[in-house]
Amino acid sequence: MPGKGCLTCRKRKVKCDEAKPICGRCHRLQRECVWSDELQVAPQRRYSGDGSSTIAIVNGTKSPAIQLSDPSGQNFVIEFPGIEKATIPYIHHFVTFCCRFLAYPNDSEGNPFQQELVPLATSSPALMHSMTALAAAHLSRSQRQHEMTAAHHYSLALRELNNTLSDPDQARSDSTLGACLLLCVYEISHSDNCLWLEHLQGARDLILYRGGPKTSDYLTRFFSLLDVSGSLSSGAGPLIQGNYWINNGLDGNISIEPKLLRWPYYDDNNVMVNHFHELMIYMAKLSRLSSEAMSDLGRERPELIVQKAEKIEEELRTWWSHCPPPLRDQSNDWRRLPRERKLTVPETLEEEAFSSTKSCMCGCVIYLHHILDPIGQEPQKPEVLEAINQILEIAKETPEGYGLEMGLYWGLFMAGIAIFNDVMAEELIRRKLKSDTSVSIYHADRALELLEVLWKRQHQYAAKYDWRQVQIQMGIQAVFNANSCLENFSRQKLVFFKLRGVREIPTMSTIIGSNPSELTSAGANQQPILLLGATGKVASRIAPLLSSAGYPTLLASRSGKSPADLPNCTGVKFDWNNSSTYVGLFEGRGVKAVYLIAPPKLDSFDDMKKLIDLGIKKGVRRWVLQSASVVEVGDGPVMGKVSGYLQSLERSGIEWAVLRPTWFMENFSEQQHLPTIRAHPGTIISATGTGKIPFVSADDIAAVAFHSLTSSTPPNTDYLILGPELWSYDDVAEMLTKKLGREVKHVNISEAQLAEGMAGFGMAPEYAKMLAELDTYIKEGKEANLNADVERVTRRPPKKLETFLDECIAKGVWS
Repeated sequence: MPGKGCLTCRKRKVKCDEAKPICGRCHRLQRECVWSDELQVAPQRRYSGDGSSTIAIVNGTKSPAIQLSDPSGQNFVIEFPGIEKATIPYIHHFVTFCCRFLAYPNDSEGNPFQQELVPLATSSPALMHSMTALAAAHLSRSQRQHEMTAAHHYSLALRELNNTLSDPDQARSDSTLGACLLLCVYEISHSDNCLWLEHLQGARDLILYRGGPKTSDYLTRFFSLLDVSGSLSSGAGPLIQGNYWINNGLDGNISIEPKLLRWPYYDDNNVMVNHFHELMIYMAKLSRLSSEAMSDLGRERPELIVQKAEKIEEELRTWWSHCPPPLRDQSNDWRRLPRERKLTVPETLEEEAFSSTKSCMCGCVIYLHHILDPIGQEPQKPEVLEAINQILEIAKETPEGYGLEMGLYWGLFMAGIAIFNDVMAEELIRRKLKSDTSVSIYHADRALELLEVLWKRQHQYAAKYDWRQVQIQMGIQAVFNANSCLENFSRQKLVFFKLRGVREIPTMSTIIGSNPSELTSAGANQQPILLLGATGKVASRIAPLLSSAGYPTLLASRSGKSPADLPNCTGVKFDWNNSSTYVGLFEGRGVKAVYLIAPPKLDSFDDMKKLIDLGIKKGVRRWVLQSASVVEVGDGPVMGKVSGYLQSLERSGIEWAVLRPTWFMENFSEQQHLPTIRAHPGTIISATGTGKIPFVSADDIAAVAFHSLTSSTPPNTDYLILGPELWSYDDVAEMLTKKLGREVKHVNISEAQLAEGMAGFGMAPEYAKMLAELDTYIKEGKEANLNADVERVTRRPPKKLETFLDECIAKGVWS
């Protein structure tokens, strides 16, 4: 029996905690953690004579450093001046582990990410932070203490990347494109949202800005793998036209260099890479066909879809028949077949790659027939049943724990959507998609989530469902048409490069124009967006988002001023109590959308209706109303009436959204609770009893508002904007007591006492009574709800209350 623990610890005769991929001792001591598993990536010599790569952390240098060796066996040291020593273990983990699974499983030698990309991080903060974020994110799956490090470096990477884009030379560099691609992988592997699509679109724009895709460029090749696989879920075809992973740019010249074909190291005869690149052509065609089938034209002319599908099927069948026997005729039980000698690690990995390619090909067969019959109106064709069986057999035979599952995700997902109430097949797919993600960068959590919903519906209603429609309903993936973005590529016109997802203030990067020195922002040439209550909690947070995205923004307030540090913003005077200021909001401005917030009085409907009607006459098409969580659209006075009025205008072409946020976290830091928490002893006064609230951050409300104001698709719905957890004021007081190191108590009073207290501060008695009644709603449990609206719209989870409190304490808010 082999000894337990990693080889590094066993060699030193010390106890190992057996944590994979890096045990605790090796991580703490910054040593390379090597395991004895057959497929563990250990340096192996290639038949071509190339040397193996070794990686080690170097001590004794002036700056933190890592030692690498190139394929010729020459050692060289990479120093990282200006970074903290604590960052080096993450860089080490990126080099020794993450690089091996970015494009191909167990890709350990001659890896261009290790040998070409990593050295660039010494002069590129964006790349260095991207590498660190991805490595920390991977480690955080099994060791949660790395979560904050991952989020911190991800945020820094975004900011540095935006700064880099101001320099045309830097925008064309490998380090910038590499950083963007790594952020894409970060979102794929570490996040539940779909921001990876935006990073991938940004990488697309950078590739076009560099002169177009080149087959000899490893970053372009990596992009193509992400692009084609992503198009299969988005259903809109790849982001760059043509088979650019085989043909250079748009000129159609095939240019595959020997250097390119030697990656990954175990594909010496180029069989896997060449044939998988050819299979990607059919994947791309199927993605485009799926999009066409779901379009109006596809629904009106299904015979056109059938014709195209038949042509693709014939081409795919012909291609497969001409594939070499080691790939086409590989037995699914090849690992158990008797052999004259044991396969080497490179030979084994090449066979594993053939199995993955075969699984993907079978997935394409299923996808093609699903496009033609998405809800199972006809019995499944024999070729579909055979494809399902092949995928499941390959999955059964594939060993777990080596990161090989990443090559099976697409095939397993397709088998999952094709089976019908087959519990045993479901369990196999579920087990494989839930395999140990610590041994791979990527995961299939969202795909499995979609399958679980699909299977549950099919079991419950005994009917087939189209996974693409279920996907849209769940909001897991945005369906978009990327081809229209590429029409002007040959003329190098404006290319939109968009970055979002900074955990503090989401930023939008720039547009790169045909003139490299001309950098314009994303909302250029857009009609203005008007924000009422521009100095309020939410509008003041929407304004920076619109400004950084380049949208011309009108900030309406009594003062009519605009912050000097917000470009693209203009102040405009407005007072709800002075109707003469209404016209000035719209006259000659071409406003396209309005963020609407009510004045602080009960009888505001007439004023708001007057403003809405005036704006519509002046050409405003979209209205985004901030209401409250307890007010349903069209139900009740004031906001209920206004929201119902906006909804009724939809019939005449008006677009609308109603934001229904619960209680703000900022009430503790900016408004009524701030002075009482600061006092000694601190107090929080309410009439809520032990009722619980899903407190939400104004930043999250602003993010939903930004989407509602700028999305190309009319929202025409309401969003119940809630935080991720339920808390009572007792809970909040207890948490503040622990964090501040002094007592903060929740003082519970009656509704009448609360109304009287607010009126005593000058608030109109009727308005004070209405606000006090809201505390009673909380006391009765009417606010104790949770949902996923924030994450569904913004593609990121809402901020947690504890995170918000920690941020406030760091700023000294209650000092």
